[in-house]
Amino acid sequence: MTFDFNAEVTRRGTGSIKWDFLEAFFGKDDLQPMWVADMDFKAPPEILSPILKRAAHGVFGYTAKTDQFYSAVVNWFSRRYHWSIEKEWIVTTPGVVPAINLAIQEFTESGDGVIIQSPVYFPFKDSIELNGRKLLDNRLILKNNRYEINWADLEKKAEDAEMLLFCSPHNPVSRVWTVNELKKLEAVCQKHNLVLFSDEIHADIVFKPSVHTPSAAFSRKLADRTISAFATSKTFNLAGLQLSINIIPSEQIRKRFKLSLERLHMNMSNVFGIVGTQAAYEHGDNWLDQLLPYLQENCITVRDYLETNIPEIRVIEPEGTFLLWLDCRKLGFTDEELAAFFVQKAGLALTNGILFGPGGSGFMRMNIGCPRHAVIAGLEKLKRAMTDNTPVVIDSGPANAPDDC
Repeated sequence: MTFDFNAEVTRRGTGSIKWDFLEAFFGKDDLQPMWVADMDFKAPPEILSPILKRAAHGVFGYTAKTDQFYSAVVNWFSRRYHWSIEKEWIVTTPGVVPAINLAIQEFTESGDGVIIQSPVYFPFKDSIELNGRKLLDNRLILKNNRYEINWADLEKKAEDAEMLLFCSPHNPVSRVWTVNELKKLEAVCQKHNLVLFSDEIHADIVFKPSVHTPSAAFSRKLADRTISAFATSKTFNLAGLQLSINIIPSEQIRKRFKLSLERLHMNMSNVFGIVGTQAAYEHGDNWLDQLLPYLQENCITVRDYLETNIPEIRVIEPEGTFLLWLDCRKLGFTDEELAAFFVQKAGLALTNGILFGPGGSGFMRMNIGCPRHAVIAGLEKLKRAMTDNTPVVIDSGPANAPDDC
């Protein structure tokens, strides 16, 4: 079956954060939304059909995950990552961010150090600080339009840490970490006895020639200290179904993690999350195999357009995710002016780079998970904004973003 990713889907009026809450977050409703990290594509019929069938049944009692659900997950990881996982390793949570908070609460104590690698997905920072832990920032290095890990600094930070929150592929800088980088990461974690929480929610969205290697699939030593979080939410646009897959090979870590879930009575899942996830992992390959080149072409479209028409803005070359990291520093704006420029002059809702922490100043995150004509329309708005000489008005500061989008 051939899928049409150019089809327009109206999302206004559905309670969509991305479309229906623009005024709440940006002060205006007449903006083109390219911010919240979900896509504007319909989920494939292979997923919609089982969900609709289950809805038509009409009885939505307490629902558990069957052997078929677990087999679907195991087989997906075998097909897509050549990683043999066991059913017992799989622990579900209502999202990756709840899993991060749960892991921090269970495997660290008040005041313990937890490492992040900024600029990074902002709930990492929030999860550490809201749980009373010490934030240790191993800031990434931008070199030749590509981000790298500062290994010397990571070694130093690890001396005072109990846990590392790892983003793989990395949001927002679009890095897909290599096997050599995972080897170095393993050495640091082993030496300093760190628990590794590896957020791999974007693992399926990787562009050739990059290849995603799950952190825990790299070696058994690393697997024995790793919680790896996956989900169908980014891959198949199912974020609203609120179910993530946590792979925990270590029996000791898994028992503690599951006990924390049981204390909170969070070990059950939404019926449609179960049905949708199982269907995605059983039947989603064809759709995903067509989606990836479409998204990669969207990335190329943005890069080429900016190089030709707006050379002041540069795309950090993406290796994965449907989120582009735009280097806008040559525009010479403060972060407040940059946010206001995109909203007031370009009529675009993007995510301000400063939300991702140190290293995000002067950057904007653009979501290209939408029909190509919408990407081009957004670029044309940006081009027109560059010729607008009216001053931007700084009001209440830069646009904020929802807690975990």
